Amino acid sequence: MATQHCPICRAAVSPYPRYPRYVCAECAAKAVSVDGRPLAFFNIDMAGGFSARYADSGDEYPKNECFIAGVLCRADEARFGGIVIEAVADSSTSDGGPGATG
Repeated sequence: MATQHCPICRAAVSPYPRYPRYVCAECAAKAVSVDGRPLAFFNIDMAGGFSARYADSGDEYPKNECFIAGVLCRADEARFGGIVIEAVADSSTSDGGPGATG
């Protein structure tokens, strides 16, 4: 069986070839905007769709991009429902976003 790891924290995750760079639930909960505000991503309704809001105010967040531990990520609707967040860059290469270390 193939193995897959969260690109942020390296925790083992269930293998999903469609989403090779998806982040684990613990890391997904740490998603923030470029200015460091916490984000919440969700489906619009039972039929799916994608929506994002600032978790601290409930205001709409008009982007898919977020940062987790300084790593640029992108959230979107998963193929069969739910939300998937994938790292855009290797976890070893940070562009200095919120939470970046080093």
